Amino acid sequence: MTNRTVAAGTVLYTDGTDVVRTLDIIAKGTVRATSAYSTFDMPAGSIIGFGEYPGSMYTFSYEAVDEVSLFSYTYESEASLVALFKANPKLLGLLVSNGIRFAWNMQNTIQSTMASARTEYAAVCEARDKYPQLTISVGRTPEDFPKLNSLIPPDMQDTARGWHRDFVEELYSNDARFRKDVFHLPSVGLGIGLTINSYALESRDFLAEIFDYLDALKRISGDFMILYRDLLKRAEAGESAPAEEEHEDVSVHHPLEAIRMYASPAAETMEHFESALARFKKMNDRYGSEDDARRVRRELAVNFYEIYTACFLHAVKDMWTAIPLGVRMFLLFGYADEELAGAENTGKLAAIADAIMPGRNYNVLTIFEWLTKIYKGQVVPSKNEFDEDYPAHLRTLKKQGDINEAQEQKLLVSAVDKLKFEINNMFALANRMTFGRITTFVPVFDKENLTKPIEQSYLNANNIEDVLNKIRSIDYLAFCRQGIQSYPDVGVNTFFTQDEILPYVILLPNAGSRASLWQEIDSKKRSTPARMVISIFHTENLEDTFIRLVGEFRWEMCKTEQGVHWNDITDQSLTSMYCDYLQFYRKNSALSQETKEKLSASLKNNANNFKKVYVEDYFIYIKYESGGALRLNKTARGILFQFCPFGKESRLKVADNPQFAQCLKQHQDQTDAKVKLIENLIVKMQKKGITTPRVLGEQIDLLRR
Repeated sequence: MTNRTVAAGTVLYTDGTDVVRTLDIIAKGTVRATSAYSTFDMPAGSIIGFGEYPGSMYTFSYEAVDEVSLFSYTYESEASLVALFKANPKLLGLLVSNGIRFAWNMQNTIQSTMASARTEYAAVCEARDKYPQLTISVGRTPEDFPKLNSLIPPDMQDTARGWHRDFVEELYSNDARFRKDVFHLPSVGLGIGLTINSYALESRDFLAEIFDYLDALKRISGDFMILYRDLLKRAEAGESAPAEEEHEDVSVHHPLEAIRMYASPAAETMEHFESALARFKKMNDRYGSEDDARRVRRELAVNFYEIYTACFLHAVKDMWTAIPLGVRMFLLFGYADEELAGAENTGKLAAIADAIMPGRNYNVLTIFEWLTKIYKGQVVPSKNEFDEDYPAHLRTLKKQGDINEAQEQKLLVSAVDKLKFEINNMFALANRMTFGRITTFVPVFDKENLTKPIEQSYLNANNIEDVLNKIRSIDYLAFCRQGIQSYPDVGVNTFFTQDEILPYVILLPNAGSRASLWQEIDSKKRSTPARMVISIFHTENLEDTFIRLVGEFRWEMCKTEQGVHWNDITDQSLTSMYCDYLQFYRKNSALSQETKEKLSASLKNNANNFKKVYVEDYFIYIKYESGGALRLNKTARGILFQFCPFGKESRLKVADNPQFAQCLKQHQDQTDAKVKLIENLIVKMQKKGITTPRVLGEQIDLLRR
């Protein structure tokens, strides 16, 4: 048993996400249980988990109404529930009474959910009957919706028989009498029997069946109801409907209505978002610096990420192709309004979204795919703007007194909270950063932000892989980290390797001009991929953008590997040697006066930031020097070639240039020595009958690249 106290407003468990592993007795406070169609409160003495299946996901979400104290017991089977009652004989009466209350609430939930199913079905049938006349009244030809033919009424039968409902109703209505005359008796068996039998597990199955029916009803009728409600609004306002749109998916033309039906975000949030969007569209200068424009853009951004979270939590549990196309466009591109995007762009966005299938590429990911990895625990959340990873952020909250230790432990494993941390930090900040104009950023897709056609600016995995492969062919060690192997059978305990680890490239839903290295490693593990972010519609030269991005990665990775010695010239590295070169260039006799003046100007233009000067030099080195067009001075070229040597093809291009002669000779000597060392190791293994590890062959191939 463990005990914990949680603050008001804390979400204890989330339906469809958290797994039932404990039975939690509420010792103090009230917990609110919420499903998609029902809500009820659980007072002190109630048991969270009672009526749920151990090992499955929660049917309800549970949130603390006020400060709540809980006693938690392991829940593995019905035997765990029996053990709980036996361990708390003094609380037996209270537990039995609240168990019956929960069963009664469940019966009400079943009834209200069944009523919702009947109401939803009746509303669709009524709309279907009125649709032909409605379309004619607004000057439009009725369309055919064949999916509606598969609709069936919600006539499923509750497998819990009528007597079971009467049993629970009688127990609950006579609760006060039973408390006085029965529940106080020291009969553990009676208490257990009454409690477990008051909530038949098949009732939970029936509730799940109703939920499934409602989900299916929404999928079948979703497009039709979006169109019907739009036509109804037009008819009530005396407006004519526009001509039939070319794209058959109604959700594309009414994305907010599709989002409302699909994900049911908070009504207040949707209202604020739609209001801000309407004001934003009417502005003559919506990217101006006036207070009203800034206020509207800020309101759009705040509500956008709340709606995005609600959409994602539904979409991540659904088949990608089952998600309405308009909702997919929102998740991938921030698309929220056809007028704002423009009719032509809307058609192009729909075609792109329809062609995207998540999971086809490992390293290049849409923001939806990236958040899915976070939600499923495949990668850890990114660092926030204070350079804190998720555990460090929680420790900060605990130190500030915002959460206690028990809350910290729960948040550490909560998929939903990790997701929200990623959305509110990396997603929100990187989205603004890659947009390029931080002060005028809006997260919704707007045609005004496109400086070239969608088909020319759209990025996919092939675009990015081609560019990265080109850079890797020039700087073949760009993404290599030092690894360690051990071969004690041949007397080699430590053997250093170069392991190539390609970065994650995350495509953010905006039309922007920048890319950024969000972090060079995953938390503190040096063997993990970097995280790079870029707009999914990138308006600048992609190759130039990624050369600078790889240069930045080179610098930051070196700092991470060197630690506190990153600028210590006694421990030679890319960063330490470049810092020394830029810091003492005036005393460098190998540099001409003209070169020194150029360096002075470069430092001034880059605010004396050594990293920025290096990135520009790296860009020149990869873009021009690798092809034989010399633009760097001898010192800068020597440092770059020492730590970022050219690949074989580029080495051949500069082989006849005397400026590279010394660099090439040193590189060849070092490469030959490393290859010889590996070949000697392979010979030793062969003599002892040891199979040659594949990594050794890969190292030779890498060195010869």
